Amino acid sequence: MAKTIVKQITFSEELLKFLERKSKEYGYSIPAYVRYVLSKEMEKEFERENNIKIDDNFVESLKEGIKESDEGVLQTLKSKKEIRDYFTALVDEEE
Repeated sequence: MAKTIVKQITFSEELLKFLERKSKEYGYSIPAYVRYVLSKEMEKEFERENNIKIDDNFVESLKEGIKESDEGVLQTLKSKKEIRDYFTALVDEEE
């Protein structure tokens, strides 16, 4: 997963009200909705530049990542050992 950076952003009152309404409409928190809208814009630009269509699986994985981020489910693996242990545990669960 890509490195995340926290940014503070200022909205006009009118824009914030619109943002609150739209995020509720989609069932997202405000930060998740902003990420969703920006990822859609990025997707459109990518499609225009590369003349390809991003498939539904990719879009669903983005949505799932946003949901997991909001729920605090994601974890950071900080070393090769942590990564190895994590994936070893996943393999062991399947057996």
